[in-house]
Amino acid sequence: MTHSLIGKFAWVFWLLYIAVIAPIFIFIQINVSSVLNDSEKAKIELVTQTLKPIISTYLTFDQQDMLSDTMRTFFQNPNILDVSLLDADKKVIFEQHYPQSRLQETITFSTPIVDSISHTPQATLVISYSNNYVHDLQMKLFMQLIILSLFALLIFAITFWYFRKQFFVLRQLSIWMGNYTIDKHSEPFKCDNSNIEIKTITSSANKMLDSIDNYRTQMEQINIELENRVESEISKRREKEQLLIQQSRLAAMGEMIESIAHQWRQPLNIIGLAVADINLKRALGLIENDDFEKNTTLINNNLAFMSNTIDDFRNFFNKNKESVSFDPLQPIQEIFNLLGEQLHYANITYVVQKKCDGEIFGVVNEFKQVILNLVNNAKDAIKSKSDRSGGQIEVTLRCDRLHLYIDISDTGGGVPSAIVERVFEPYFTTKLHSKGTGIGLYMSKVIVEQHLKGTLGVRNSDTGAIFTLTMALKK
Repeated sequence: MTHSLIGKFAWVFWLLYIAVIAPIFIFIQINVSSVLNDSEKAKIELVTQTLKPIISTYLTFDQQDMLSDTMRTFFQNPNILDVSLLDADKKVIFEQHYPQSRLQETITFSTPIVDSISHTPQATLVISYSNNYVHDLQMKLFMQLIILSLFALLIFAITFWYFRKQFFVLRQLSIWMGNYTIDKHSEPFKCDNSNIEIKTITSSANKMLDSIDNYRTQMEQINIELENRVESEISKRREKEQLLIQQSRLAAMGEMIESIAHQWRQPLNIIGLAVADINLKRALGLIENDDFEKNTTLINNNLAFMSNTIDDFRNFFNKNKESVSFDPLQPIQEIFNLLGEQLHYANITYVVQKKCDGEIFGVVNEFKQVILNLVNNAKDAIKSKSDRSGGQIEVTLRCDRLHLYIDISDTGGGVPSAIVERVFEPYFTTKLHSKGTGIGLYMSKVIVEQHLKGTLGVRNSDTGAIFTLTMALKK
């Protein structure tokens, strides 16, 4: 209860009560007592100063009876205990005692009686008085303060009891609201408190939670609809991505078939010439074992070259999706082996520079597809130049402590600044529709970012475009 609001209020009241009452008691004990004592002393001194000329006159004329009557008349203060008049030799001229039933601290003071004419000391007036009056008055103040304090405590107790009853309901309401959860329905809060404000608060809380329950039901329906729509959109997107991947693979397959055609053209010509040479020499009867073996070896070598080309083509389109650690240089060399004849036919040279050793993690064939798309993009950019002078493709592998960077640069003139931000959009192409699908760079970016967990960007150099792959090194 001490941590609740009403408990804190009680603590604050007690602290204020102590902070106010204690100083008042101390003030009465010290200041009021001192003031009353000074006032009492001042009254007696005033009477004394008034009587001193009269007493001096009576002493001068030796009027003892008049002196005694005057002393008894003026010193009838109930707080005075003793009054004595002593001559110069300390002999008693007058002495009066006032018996008191309750004696407190006695205060004594003396004052000399001086002849007003000769200015010689005549006697000494000694008065002793008690502070009974001060003590009684002080006790009255204490009693009044105690009664006032008890009255304040009574008011506080009634107020505390009343507000504690109200705050108890509010605390129960706060606990009930704190236990409320959106995922389940709660019973309305009930209380028998007759306070209008409390009833208003509990009614508002019940209405609010009813509204929350209604919104929760609506949100559950909306969430179900959204989940269904999200699943539908994800399914459509997956179908679209699969279609794009298939289109990309078909486009890559077309490029590869064209590369195989270029790769096979020269070996087929050589095999045809070797067969023709064998047939001609056999018809003329001029064929010898050395010529036959020479042509047979030539045919076998070219057939082996063609078979290796088919193996590379088959490996490239292998459906194996296993992620492994691999050196990126080997698949890059395989791509250039497949595209070598095409690049040579277009008068394009290529350079591969490896400036660091490191492996990356991913699916090798997907990495090959990215490299193939970028190299084909560079080849098409060089071939599209108006002068048809050929060019160069340069691949540089460099590393830092955490990443591998693969820069694929060309001398094809670069990407126009107006479209440099759009080259990775699906179906966006600067080629004729018969020569480009617009999905190669898009799928390359998707593969790099989603499968290889890297990034793919492009920038222009003085001679052409530079595509940069950034991938994490396998530790």
